[in-house]
Amino acid sequence: MRRGAGRAHYLEWKRIAAVVGVVFGALLFTGDAGSAAESLYHVQASLEPAYPSVSIGRDPLYGQGFEHFPWVNPNAPKGCRMTEAARGSFDSLNTWIVKGRSPTPIHGALYDGLLVASPDEDMVSYGLIANRVEVFEEGRRVVFHIDPRAIFHDGEPIEASDVIFSAKTLRESGRPFYQLMLRDLEVSALDDKTVELRIPEGMEPTVILEFGEMPVIPEHYWRDRDFGATTLEPFLGNGPYRFARVDAGRRLILERVDDYWAKDLPVNKGRFNFDELAFEYFFDETGAFQAFLAGDIDKFVDMNAQRWETMYDTPAVREGRIKRFTVEAWWPLGMNGFFFNLREDRFSDIRVRKALALLFDFEWPNENMFHGTYRRTRSYFQNSEFAADTPPTEQEKALMEPWRSELPPEAFEMAWSPPATDGSGRDRENFRQALDLFAEAGWQYRDGKLRNEAGEVFRFRILTNSQSQEAVLMPFFNNAKRAGIDAGLEVIDNAAYEARLKERRFDIAYRFYIPPVVPGEEQLRMWGSGEADVSRQGEDNLIGLENPMVDSFARKLADARTLDEKRLYARLLDRSLQWGFYAIPSFYDPYAMGRVAYWDRFAMPEKRPKSGIGDESWWCKAAGR
Repeated sequence: MRRGAGRAHYLEWKRIAAVVGVVFGALLFTGDAGSAAESLYHVQASLEPAYPSVSIGRDPLYGQGFEHFPWVNPNAPKGCRMTEAARGSFDSLNTWIVKGRSPTPIHGALYDGLLVASPDEDMVSYGLIANRVEVFEEGRRVVFHIDPRAIFHDGEPIEASDVIFSAKTLRESGRPFYQLMLRDLEVSALDDKTVELRIPEGMEPTVILEFGEMPVIPEHYWRDRDFGATTLEPFLGNGPYRFARVDAGRRLILERVDDYWAKDLPVNKGRFNFDELAFEYFFDETGAFQAFLAGDIDKFVDMNAQRWETMYDTPAVREGRIKRFTVEAWWPLGMNGFFFNLREDRFSDIRVRKALALLFDFEWPNENMFHGTYRRTRSYFQNSEFAADTPPTEQEKALMEPWRSELPPEAFEMAWSPPATDGSGRDRENFRQALDLFAEAGWQYRDGKLRNEAGEVFRFRILTNSQSQEAVLMPFFNNAKRAGIDAGLEVIDNAAYEARLKERRFDIAYRFYIPPVVPGEEQLRMWGSGEADVSRQGEDNLIGLENPMVDSFARKLADARTLDEKRLYARLLDRSLQWGFYAIPSFYDPYAMGRVAYWDRFAMPEKRPKSGIGDESWWCKAAGR
């Protein structure tokens, strides 16, 4: 119902190199406005009573006069229950630790943080428990002031000591995201209602948002309990909902907190309108879907494109008693594909990589098996403003010019796209081009096999920990067989898969890389050869890439100081990776989290937020009568 704890939704969103600015609304500004505007971190302060906000690299959308988000009905009636399906089971209620299976749908409903992420903006948060924020030393020291009205569900006030306890506890026992984020932060209490955050050199200012959105847990409740242990005991929270009923592993019901202290804050008006949120747990989606059609589930988020296209021709849908809508992915998707191990001699030749890319047929399975729903991945920053999905600008061309020998002429005139087929499953032109490229690289078709001069057969296995890509690989393997290649899929369990990757023992590996909201130094670690910067070697360089052009653009992206610079160098890095054919892009589902079916018992505003489906702003029709 609510965006997750902080930005943990973005699994690899940790480091963002030297972002342009930290913009605060309703702040006490202690510096010289003129000198601040020229510094690395441009600090914009408002002396007007605007609503407190924190943003990195851009102005917040809502400030003076902010009363509620534009996609809510501030007068929405309260009442009723919303029941939805949840996958799997649970044996613990503690969502903040690794141990146990926790009920993930309740993230964010039970606990508030000092700040809350904006559903309409990237890198922007607004005040929640904190009603005022001060920034000093160009974002290296931040002071949060706790709203004196803020209380836990038992009526105890939220104090600075609770924030300190939360940081210490999550650093010691929380999920890796929190441990990593909190590891080098200095958090202290200036008084009972004031928290100071100190950020060390080398850590990016985005940690302000991550820390601000961290759940604030009650010290007085957990002091004599083991936070790191699994538990089915309903624990104390401070958010818009609390536990009402726990049926271990099967059902979870949350109830709205009538006297929730923050219910009338601008970020909460018109939201959290159901008296109860119920989660029914199913071991598979088929069971959940059948329960939905039977009316036992109110809302069903369908992850299956084929089912969405073929299995909703029911009387309830035709008569309008079940309604449906889709929302496109709102998060960066990155590169989903099959990555070559460049340490293997046969893959070090770009002609071989191009040839294999020509044998990959996405169009046939997408049309014949996926009903045309999926889309081909084209960028390492897919679905973000950093993707190189248009022809290069004159500025980009000028920066590409010193590397002309590393790029084909068309890279200066057009955006890169993976090879496409005619959709027949046997594209003759692509097949012919592939064999020509193999021949140029020293691989000839002889005796029904593709062989090199030594007579060795060209072979490879695609390593994966899931069979999710098996369908799209079928025509690829068929084409490879026609070309005389011994190809196949090697599916192993996750632990063995990660071990093989760590040891770099693979031919081709299926990987799904999700980039940060704003790319930075992590790109240098992923693609840098080690020659790029001795202090920041590419320790995460899975594929063994060594390319001076990639090194140069990745380093400049890591060192960029403005969003314009980041867009520029991210797109240049994207182009250098795309035209290098280091991976065969697979596909992505543009509606993976946004195929929503629901029984017509609910009403919703006409608008939706940028992020999510906006179901926290729905209300029950019966409650408004």
